[in-house]
Amino acid sequence: MKCHKPPNKAFNFIKKYYQELSIITFGVIAMNLVFFSDAFKGDTLNREFAAQFGDFVGGYVGTLFLLISVVLLFITFKTQRSSGQELSFETKYFELIKMHRDNVAELQLQNAIGRKVFVLIMREFRVILSTTSKANLELESKLNKKELMHVAYYCLFFGTGPNSSRMLRISLDSFDSQFIDLLVYKLNSPLFKEKTKKSLSLDFVPFEGHQSRLGHYYRHLYQSVSYVDKQTIPIDKYEFVKTLRAQLSTHEQALFLINSLSPVGENWWKKELITKYRLVKNLPPEFFNSATEIDITALFDKGYFEWEN
Repeated sequence: MKCHKPPNKAFNFIKKYYQELSIITFGVIAMNLVFFSDAFKGDTLNREFAAQFGDFVGGYVGTLFLLISVVLLFITFKTQRSSGQELSFETKYFELIKMHRDNVAELQLQNAIGRKVFVLIMREFRVILSTTSKANLELESKLNKKELMHVAYYCLFFGTGPNSSRMLRISLDSFDSQFIDLLVYKLNSPLFKEKTKKSLSLDFVPFEGHQSRLGHYYRHLYQSVSYVDKQTIPIDKYEFVKTLRAQLSTHEQALFLINSLSPVGENWWKKELITKYRLVKNLPPEFFNSATEIDITALFDKGYFEWEN
């Protein structure tokens, strides 16, 4: 995976004002070309030729600069229009950020509210991933780390139960049915649920799914980043997405990365949004166990993470 660096600001300035810079350069050259005339050559000034040439400059070059004035007026209107588009974009974008904050604030998992919900969900995910890995060894399914993350995340997302297990099996129909059945059996065990609840000090029953919480949250997050990425107006896209990224806690970024590694979040990679805007750059180096969970440094180019700089 490639890591995209923030755009060069000097290049952006030249790109944004290349028309104005071109006109200034041309004007300076045109004004100084007068001194190459024959009227100004030699030891003495030829007054007659200089006067004639002055009339020519006044008529021709003056008309030229009138044309340039018209062009500048057009650029002014164009800039005003662009500024209006930028203002409209910023207004909508900051509304999207406010909606993201509201989405997080409204998250609730029994007594946990807001960002703390992601902490609890990550704890639950790690138990599911451990159970998935054990089932993988028990049946010798030979799934790799990414496939195990995929299966574990879907178990977290859909959960187990009368309807949840059915949706889970359908979503994982590409995997061995015996392996999925064993996993559902383990996670749906009342005894295992109670044991996990006590060991993690949870005030809710685990493994019953978070589709209603996470589905809307990730759809809106994707919509917000895509909205910036699709803009054609001259803005610093990285800086705008950086504002949204700053809203994400460590556990939000961790769960977001897991989501992106599953089929439901594959567009984050296909459209290079996760790399271009370095959406999980703040993850600590040892947040995930590289031996038993996933090696995050293998997913991104060197220099992607904040701690590498």
